[in-house]
Amino acid sequence: MVKVSVIVPVYNGELFLREAIRSIQNQTMEDIEIILINDKSTDRSGEICNELQTEDQRIKVIHLEDNLGICGARNTGLRIAKGKYVAFCDNDDLFLEDLIQDNYKLAEEHNADMVKFGRKLIDVDAAGNILRDKITPMKSIGMYNKQTKFKYYFAIKSKGLLMNVWNGLYKLSVIKEKDIWFNDFMRYGSEDADFSYRFFMVSDKIIVNPDYYYIHYRRNEFSTSRKFNENKLDSMMLAAESEAVIFDQMANTSEIKAKKIIEINKLIMNMYTQQIFHQNNPMSIKEKINYLYTIKEKKHLNYSLNKDVKSELKKIKIKHLPFSIAYNNNWMRLSYIILKLQHMMNNETW
Repeated sequence: MVKVSVIVPVYNGELFLREAIRSIQNQTMEDIEIILINDKSTDRSGEICNELQTEDQRIKVIHLEDNLGICGARNTGLRIAKGKYVAFCDNDDLFLEDLIQDNYKLAEEHNADMVKFGRKLIDVDAAGNILRDKITPMKSIGMYNKQTKFKYYFAIKSKGLLMNVWNGLYKLSVIKEKDIWFNDFMRYGSEDADFSYRFFMVSDKIIVNPDYYYIHYRRNEFSTSRKFNENKLDSMMLAAESEAVIFDQMANTSEIKAKKIIEINKLIMNMYTQQIFHQNNPMSIKEKINYLYTIKEKKHLNYSLNKDVKSELKKIKIKHLPFSIAYNNNWMRLSYIILKLQHMMNNETW
């Protein structure tokens, strides 16, 4: 039996594809399969996939007749995967050589449904200059069962472990038995978080490996997540709906309520930073303000404040209190101004 299936969606990745696949071929664990899903590329990616397949019998290539997007491509790979576990790689990223061996060993030792590990993030501008080089900050291994995972959820999420899928191994039987597929509506981002939330929800055992094994490049020139698209906004709200199912399993204390509110606030801030304030967004200022009502209409993105929750917000992260009060009271113009000021103060390229 193949131990790990590595699924690589391929779309117009001719510049980086060979190096990405070489990093998977050079794994210290050889009992793997590499599934390349050519998502109707318009460059030489399909030809490169075929060339790589002739060199290595572990490589399987599927050429899609229609462009399905990253979710459809990954789901296609999952349907034919034969490994006990699956891993994912973007067509312009890199595996460190021990990624599969080290994390498969942990998965087997602890009978884990999911192993999450660290990553190095490299931001690259259109000219190829490195803007930022950052490694996930984690100190020690973590083990969580179906009871304790909810207690430590916010700590796990704070390390960015649930925002992506390429920083993990996932038991294939769980994906198929629990029907955890990628949502192919999501074509411009948030699909990884949505999958991770739903997989987290059904996992009986999760292992966190503090070491980093994956190098992820965010390239301004090629990133769809950096472009304006209404689908991105809808997808962010859908992913939050999956996260809300996790929230429902938590204790109903004022502290937990405050932490939930902080996560909702972060999501709204990201929606405005990444999309609403995007230079190509055609919305008028009035429409941008009113979009907050659209967000709040979603039950999972609405919340109420009382004295105790406000007190917890002050303790945990007081900077969230002004927006929380404005948003809770439907003072959307003020809410918008707070978001705008935060966006201007952060002034972050990525």
